[in-house]
Amino acid sequence: MDVIEKRYPYKPRLFSSIFVVLFFGVFAGFMGYFSYQNDSGLVLNGIVEMSTTGATVFYWLITVLFVAFSALGVLLAIKSVQSKAELVLTDEYVRAPKSGISKKIITVPFNDVEKVSVQAVKGTVFLNIFHRKGKFTIVSSVLPNMADFDEVKKHIMDRVRC
Repeated sequence: MDVIEKRYPYKPRLFSSIFVVLFFGVFAGFMGYFSYQNDSGLVLNGIVEMSTTGATVFYWLITVLFVAFSALGVLLAIKSVQSKAELVLTDEYVRAPKSGISKKIITVPFNDVEKVSVQAVKGTVFLNIFHRKGKFTIVSSVLPNMADFDEVKKHIMDRVRC
């Protein structure tokens, strides 16, 4: 008997990655300019007072943070274009990268599944699969669309015995 596989691309979405680059890049540019031009101190919530130098250092730290997030977006965009990662479903198991950017592939036989839960956080849905060797999470934002996520979720829920 042949094993029938359903395959879904499982990688970061290019549009989201580009949005991250642009969003944090704009703020990094703004904060960099603001840091460079700073000539006054800073009072945070009336509690923390900083001199001009302290405020400038604080602004530069925020700039670096925004640059780091923008760089992360670049890495996600590269991964989105280059990755050939897939989520594979059969009647016996689910196999996918440990995360949307990981190269490590996890295979979870449905017989090993002890519990399945669904969690939603700000529009992203997580399918948490607890199995004998640990936990594996399928994230809706790394599949092409929500319909594919719902299909994957239904397929798994129909086959687990918990």
